[in-house]
Amino acid sequence: MKFPSEEWAAAFRDAINQNEAYREAAKAWEGDIVFLVRMPDPTAASPGVHLALAHGTCSSASYYPDAREVSSEFVYEGSPENWKKLLAGETDPVKAILEGTFRIKGNLAKAMRFTRAAKELVETAAKIPTDP
Repeated sequence: MKFPSEEWAAAFRDAINQNEAYREAAKAWEGDIVFLVRMPDPTAASPGVHLALAHGTCSSASYYPDAREVSSEFVYEGSPENWKKLLAGETDPVKAILEGTFRIKGNLAKAMRFTRAAKELVETAAKIPTDP
């Protein structure tokens, strides 16, 4: 299936809710995040998936053809090429921030308290079948 898309978002929500390791790592987390695909052309739409997360579960995952204006506590963004590498398991989500291939916007102090949950979230995303 295509990433990002409505179908992918629904599969991701289901996978998050079935992931016991994520549930444990995120039991004290409450907030939302957008996975944003930042297009090289700044005038082009940047698609993404908005996740509503609370205490280790995902209540909704919504696809947006242009997610740049979606209100969210956190935005995790990267280029289409870097998302492809991340979802193929070739890139560590935390190292990607440190290396600058991905950016995170939001309360970094809160995000740093939940790095294990963030890693589980991205590893769960990598398990969703995506088109090459």
